[in-house]
Amino acid sequence: MTALISWITVFVLYRFLPKALQYRSPADLQLIIEEQTKDLATAYQKLSISENQFKTLVNSNPDVITRIDKNLTYLFINDSISKVRNLEAENIIGKNMREVQGEGDNEINESFIRHVESAFKTNKTETFEFETYTNINQLNYFQLSIIPLENQAGEMPEDVLTITREITHQKLYELELKRNIENLQLLADRIEKKNNILEDFTYIVSHNLRSPVANLAALLNLLKDETDDDMRNMFIQKIDIAFENLSTTVNDLTNVVRIRQDTEIPKEELFFQDIVSKHIINLEMQIKETASTIAYDFNDCEKINYPKIYLESIFLNLLTNAIKYRSPKRAPQIIFKSHIDKDGMITLTCEDNGMGINLEKHGAKLFGLNKTFHEHPDAKGTGLFITKNQVETMGGTIYAESEVDKGTKFIIYFNLNNSLI
Repeated sequence: MTALISWITVFVLYRFLPKALQYRSPADLQLIIEEQTKDLATAYQKLSISENQFKTLVNSNPDVITRIDKNLTYLFINDSISKVRNLEAENIIGKNMREVQGEGDNEINESFIRHVESAFKTNKTETFEFETYTNINQLNYFQLSIIPLENQAGEMPEDVLTITREITHQKLYELELKRNIENLQLLADRIEKKNNILEDFTYIVSHNLRSPVANLAALLNLLKDETDDDMRNMFIQKIDIAFENLSTTVNDLTNVVRIRQDTEIPKEELFFQDIVSKHIINLEMQIKETASTIAYDFNDCEKINYPKIYLESIFLNLLTNAIKYRSPKRAPQIIFKSHIDKDGMITLTCEDNGMGINLEKHGAKLFGLNKTFHEHPDAKGTGLFITKNQVETMGGTIYAESEVDKGTKFIIYFNLNNSLI
């Protein structure tokens, strides 16, 4: 039995002896441990240097960089936070966002927290901009990006990285560009307005001069055929008055055309009765030929602060329209009235007993350009269009009430700022 056990032992030793011979002695093992310890120390030193370099790089970055976990706790924040807010990085790390965000703009703080929570839920980068006052009490603009950090398994993020970058210079350039665009738009609007005014002037020159010239021509024809000295003297007096009114109109138009492009049309105190009386004289022959009756009541409101050239054109258009579109069944009766309400809003009405307009059929086109509603040889469809444009240019409104074969009433609401109370 002893011999048998010995042979078995020899057999086992034969199998494991080579491996046993490979084992180092305690001295060898100690040497290996010392060498590995030295290597680990060297690696640790390199890692520390690398970590310090990384921290220096991150802390010297002007952007505020933080790392926040899903519990909204700050795991890291670089030193740039002290340049933006009166906070130190070491006083923030380990604290909850709501705990740290207790100071400053609450609206910005809550927005920051909402975007961080959203980044955790959606696993998508969140970005928003905000403005705030920095330590030097200067308004600066910032862009904040929140980047989810996925773990190695690609699961939902445990942490997010936030980068807050100052974009004040870019934002100021952007705002300046926006202001320039707005100024260009205002300039374009003013140019368009001036072009519209010039178009109005073109019509006003044509329209306001046509009636006085026609009146003068009719008076001259009557004077030419008249032999009675008294009648001739009367016609000469009327021609003088008509010519004086025509000269005044030409001078007014000349002054308006000379207005600089960067100024508004001048306003002045005008009396309604003076405007109507002037037009009655200029249209004397038309009024007599058509047996028109013109009445007015300006007792409630006698005057208005308004551009003279516009107000004269408005009255002239309303008056000539009422005469032009008179009913063949009766002589024209035209009544002007003014009214001022408790708020100082001035209203002007012009009512006639003419042909009238079917507003259900033509109401939408009543003030359209080149829109005519009666078979009249002189109808051009520009008078009411220009009148509406002039009234609205000065901030007012105009509309009409009419019934076929009974007449038309135009109502103008002048802007409150044009009133003289």
